[in-house]
Amino acid sequence: MSKRPNPTRADLLALLGAQPETSVAAICRSYLSRRRELLASDPDHRRPEVARLDDAFTRLRAATDLESRLDDYPCAEVKIGVEDTTVVVRSAPAGTASGEFPFPGVERVHVLTAFNPRSRRLRPHENANRQRALAGRVATTGLPSWPAVGGGRQAQTSIAVAGLTRARARALGAEFEQDAVVEWTPTALSVVPCDELVAPREFGWRSSRLTKPLPNPAAAARRAEAARAAHAVHAATDTQAADTDRLPATDEARAAADGSGPVSEAHEILVADAVRALAAEESETAAIARARELTAATPTEDSGATPNGTTAGGPTAGGPPAPRKADPAAGGATPDPHDLPASHGGNGE
Repeated sequence: MSKRPNPTRADLLALLGAQPETSVAAICRSYLSRRRELLASDPDHRRPEVARLDDAFTRLRAATDLESRLDDYPCAEVKIGVEDTTVVVRSAPAGTASGEFPFPGVERVHVLTAFNPRSRRLRPHENANRQRALAGRVATTGLPSWPAVGGGRQAQTSIAVAGLTRARARALGAEFEQDAVVEWTPTALSVVPCDELVAPREFGWRSSRLTKPLPNPAAAARRAEAARAAHAVHAATDTQAADTDRLPATDEARAAADGSGPVSEAHEILVADAVRALAAEESETAAIARARELTAATPTEDSGATPNGTTAGGPTAGGPPAPRKADPAAGGATPDPHDLPASHGGNGE
């Protein structure tokens, strides 16, 4: 049984009752109008007809959003490591094919990455994990591949693969939540959206070869991330130095701060997070200890306590009564010898 082809953009627009070259606003109006008609006859929104309508609108909106993102996605530059050299290919006006296409006998090369899914910026170690997973998937194909860097000013570690069909390259890009992949042929350099509802952007190309090996942007990104984390840790520690002793930097934190030392990819973030958490815990402990000191040294205002342990209205509740000196003139209680003059056997005058 043959596989049913995916619906085209025209098919989805027809399902919504919209014209082929209509605007986004018109697509929305057509969808809402058609949905009201379906629910007016039967309010069950789980019907297959309503589900198909909702799916068509969702796909069309996703394609429209992708088109707007690709408008800001110029195919500026791709670097590919070939035989300890770096081949740089840049977009050019359509019809231009100037320089070397360094893959003899190859019909097309696709440049794939797993960085920043759906244009959402991730931290370096997250992107590195995703890129390793993509490299594993490419390795299972058995096709020839080369290290690459794409993305223009925002360099992204990539893989150049020969022998993939455009459909297979799109599927791999979609699997790793990419907006598009780059396709290089002897005649064109194209940005191929992973959503087949969106048409590819085709350019010409110019290429050159550098004698130095391909740089590794992932290593540079990791060093920058470690430096930012170390700077944040030192800044937080400096603000706490007035009340607490400064934390001694660990060997790993020092290595992350100066960009040297055997700090592994996974450890660089963990070290910074651990030092930051430790600084916060030390600060909290010092604050609690200081609060206890102040509580012990300060009388409780509500009880009216005096320095000798009595209250303004009498002895402290629950404590022994304070000794009371008897009045010699009043009689009754035995007078304190310190209150009597020497002539009466006392110690006073």
